Amino acid sequence: MCEQVRWCPYCPPQCQLSDDATPKQVIAHLNENSDRVYSWRSTSASIRARAEGGLPVTLSANIAVARPRQFRLRATLLGANEVDLGSNAERFWFWIRRSEQPYVVTVGHDDLSQVRKQLSLPFEPDWLIEALGVSPLAEGEWSVVDSRPAQHRLTLATERRSPRGNMVRRRLVVDTCQGVVVEQSLFDESARLIAVAKLSDHRADPETGIVVPRRIELDWPKAELSLVVRLKEVEINPSPIPASTWEVPRGLGSGPIDLATRRLLR
Repeated sequence: MCEQVRWCPYCPPQCQLSDDATPKQVIAHLNENSDRVYSWRSTSASIRARAEGGLPVTLSANIAVARPRQFRLRATLLGANEVDLGSNAERFWFWIRRSEQPYVVTVGHDDLSQVRKQLSLPFEPDWLIEALGVSPLAEGEWSVVDSRPAQHRLTLATERRSPRGNMVRRRLVVDTCQGVVVEQSLFDESARLIAVAKLSDHRADPETGIVVPRRIELDWPKAELSLVVRLKEVEINPSPIPASTWEVPRGLGSGPIDLATRRLLR
């Protein structure tokens, strides 16, 4: 019998979740992994980026993420800065060298609802950090919107008010056999796609057993920006990550401008 041998190419895979798992069971399983992840960092990443209809370019990158709102992605080409996206406890920012916007655009989290219509990039730090597996998923608010047992796919959705003040719909696609998230999408109140993250090549850290995707596709359709991130080496819960990692960059472009006040950040 198949179960009597160690390796059997004809046996069905040993799945992490049953095909009839409830949303509560799925979220609990996913949180078993994310509850143990406080931060991760990769200093050997590569990014394939496409912005505003231009040709794709491959960049070298560093990426770090930590609870509750810390995120930083810096990408370079031949040593020159190309992309800088980040968030800290007070504000978030983004800068793309090949964009028409010369400034590092920054917004305080508390000011987001005032300026959301002015943002060229609908950057949602809370959603992104959750998509990258650091922030646990809230239990009790997800419902099943699609189930495909033959493909081991279960789609969950929830609605909540975003930091921008508007209602958003979040969709989560889970590979029930691997027990991992393979896609997270964010939609506005009119069901338009704001952003999507596609996650693949999940690997377990040999020391902790924590699972992290090594290929991350990020797409913001409205901003015509897409990033394909490939992680080589990943440090799980590294200590310490320098505090300067989470600081708004001062030396890029024309400097940081606060979108809420229309003034350069001091």
